[in-house]
Amino acid sequence: MNSIRLQFSNREHGDLVLSPGVRGVGRDESGRLVLVDDPARSLVQFSVDRRGLWMQVRDDVRGVHINGRPVRHMAMLRLGDAIHVDGHRLTLCGPQPPAAPAGDEAEAPRSGASMVLRGVGGPHHGRALPLDKPRLVGGLRSCDLHIDEPAFAERHARLEPHPEGAVLRDLGSEQGSWVNGWPVRHALLLPGAQLIFGSQHRFVLEAPTTPPLAALSEPFGEPDLNPVDRRAATAPPRRPARRVPWLLLAALLLSGALSLLLLYGVR
Repeated sequence: MNSIRLQFSNREHGDLVLSPGVRGVGRDESGRLVLVDDPARSLVQFSVDRRGLWMQVRDDVRGVHINGRPVRHMAMLRLGDAIHVDGHRLTLCGPQPPAAPAGDEAEAPRSGASMVLRGVGGPHHGRALPLDKPRLVGGLRSCDLHIDEPAFAERHARLEPHPEGAVLRDLGSEQGSWVNGWPVRHALLLPGAQLIFGSQHRFVLEAPTTPPLAALSEPFGEPDLNPVDRRAATAPPRRPARRVPWLLLAALLLSGALSLLLLYGVR
């Protein structure tokens, strides 16, 4: 996690390195975006912990976007996200992806279950492509992953299964691809990597054992629970014992009294 950094789009300034914990980004005396320690000076705050990456926007700050979507309060981040703050475009970069292994033969996953490439932005948002075999990415409609952009290569790249994730192999495209904020052509993709094709097609590589999104979206700043509190918090609520409503009981007593009155009154 110590290799996570915010990179300016034109590299006009040095990278802002996000160490574990909470770091604020604000303006210095010249108006340039820098890391700040005072929360009152922070336009946005980034939290790096075992649960992942989070961004919190100050209440009076507007115009903050992640991948083109406005953020008013808080958002979970992925490596490779484009963040617009105060007129600047920053890319959240992680460690550079490992080099692709030599050879063109696809390897089967060790667990027998295949990785999944899931769309998280662009026209393929919400769709899933299992990487149970080599998949072709390109502008041709016959490709396993069709990218509908005029300048996109007909045969852009190939995604191959690998025991540790998936292998991206470029097929001679002009644009290349982006992985976790870095331009690449050949790379080993690990689970959680964000892969970008073209201008707006974003995907995340998910392992078969990747926790569901709900498990990764805990509120920002929520204190950890000890094992006892965690069991109490996750235990199913006890169902209250069934009780006879007081009105029903009173009605039964009243009806019984009236029956006795009528019975003795007739005699």
